[in-house]
Amino acid sequence: MNLKKAIFSLLAISILSFICVIFINQGASFNKYAPKLLKFEGEGYGIHKPIWGNKIFSKSEALYIHRHYYWDRYYGNRFTSQEVAEVFIDHLINAGVGKDNRNITAFEKIIGVAQDGILSLEDVNVANSFEHPEDIVNPYVEYRLRYYRTRKDARINKGWFKRAKSFYMEEQREEEGNIVEDYIVLPKAKKQTEQSTADDVK
Repeated sequence: MNLKKAIFSLLAISILSFICVIFINQGASFNKYAPKLLKFEGEGYGIHKPIWGNKIFSKSEALYIHRHYYWDRYYGNRFTSQEVAEVFIDHLINAGVGKDNRNITAFEKIIGVAQDGILSLEDVNVANSFEHPEDIVNPYVEYRLRYYRTRKDARINKGWFKRAKSFYMEEQREEEGNIVEDYIVLPKAKKQTEQSTADDVK
């Protein structure tokens, strides 16, 4: 291989690597979520021993469980919005899927897809099509709060509510005022004509 081909090959690899990095960074990431998760869970890292085994889990073991059985299982990296992936998957980690998969069904209802309780890649793609992530995140936070209120031990687990509220997003869009009213002065004569026509109809 001559020098020119070698330089071309290295350049091509560099460009592909750059594209891959950009593509990966556009999606949600478990590594970004993990510190928040560990802060929520505290001692024990959120591993429910009756399910995962009566032993002391290390942080790396706990993170593997959360990543493999929750984040990956529910397509965390396929969400384009970090906030949407987190508010949804965090609830599944904290509360499970719920009876009849109600915690998944609620998410499906918010994004407007068939409510079968089985999250699909098609569902994720619909969620990704939302222009404003807060249109998913904030309603799901509200759902989480309502869900926790139905739990018999909600009074002694106030941290559940604080955890859910931490995902609230402020609306990032600008105020959508009435452009006609704010910037355009309609001719009075036109209004009077419309009123006269309406009176004639009566």
